[in-house]
Amino acid sequence: MEDKMNMKVIGIGGMGINFVNFMITSKVKNVEYITIDTDSENSNASRAQKKIFLDTGVPKCQRELAERVAFQCERQFYDLLKGTDILFLISGIGGAAGSGITPVILEIAKKLRIFTISIIARPFYLEGFETLKIANIGIKKIEKNTNSLIIIPNEKLYNHIDRKEPLEVAYAKVNEIIKEGIESIVNILTEVGFMNIDFLDVKSVLNNSKDTIIRVGKGKGDRAVDNIIEQLMKNNLFEGKLENAKKVLISFTAGHSVSLSDIGIITEKISNIVKDKNVNLVWGVIFNQTYDETGEIKTVVISSV
Repeated sequence: MEDKMNMKVIGIGGMGINFVNFMITSKVKNVEYITIDTDSENSNASRAQKKIFLDTGVPKCQRELAERVAFQCERQFYDLLKGTDILFLISGIGGAAGSGITPVILEIAKKLRIFTISIIARPFYLEGFETLKIANIGIKKIEKNTNSLIIIPNEKLYNHIDRKEPLEVAYAKVNEIIKEGIESIVNILTEVGFMNIDFLDVKSVLNNSKDTIIRVGKGKGDRAVDNIIEQLMKNNLFEGKLENAKKVLISFTAGHSVSLSDIGIITEKISNIVKDKNVNLVWGVIFNQTYDETGEIKTVVISSV
């Protein structure tokens, strides 16, 4: 187990800042929170320990200008990232901040040999051709320098979330799934568990992955296993598919009374969903006192091709 991992979460632009605020409200520990934006109002709304406002001199700047100003701050970002082991970057893609700043941060992180996991939201089609074009430019630049890329197509919100729900509720559900994925990685590397997963295991699943997904399932009682598998199949908000995975990481959080039988059945069912029977599958269990009281099992699946 790595007990001195330096992990940072950087939220870039409006979506990134909203997500960081959600993580802080959710009290996810053992990570440092940073936000970066070209919009002063968004930046002021950040609850992160460190918030960086890049003044472009223009209220609504273009991607190229945001990128240029970010490069001018290269030394500042270098000092900010130095010593980091894992860097999570969260941003919407298609606007100036996400498409302009995120690739710059990743270039610097790559020079520093930091392991990076980039989580980006692809715009709705109705946002127009120009926005989608900017998003595609940003994605290509991000793909070159990140170790793992997780894409959330906003269009999938239509299919997996009740359309009658308020927009804030819909995005809160997306934030919750992303939060569970990041928190599971953080807990894997900072908490003592049974069948521990270490940093090398995380790297083996996530490195060189451009099609990573996160699935979350929870259950308790006699139908715990069935409920968990059902949720894992439904919670598909990402671009990739679990069925196509070549590498799978499964993190269980449960009380000390969790049965090996339940863990084994869930792992087997997940393995059966994957088409490749030679899949590289890594799993581990973290014991949590809260789950001792509730009897619940939480299963987080992170897979990649």
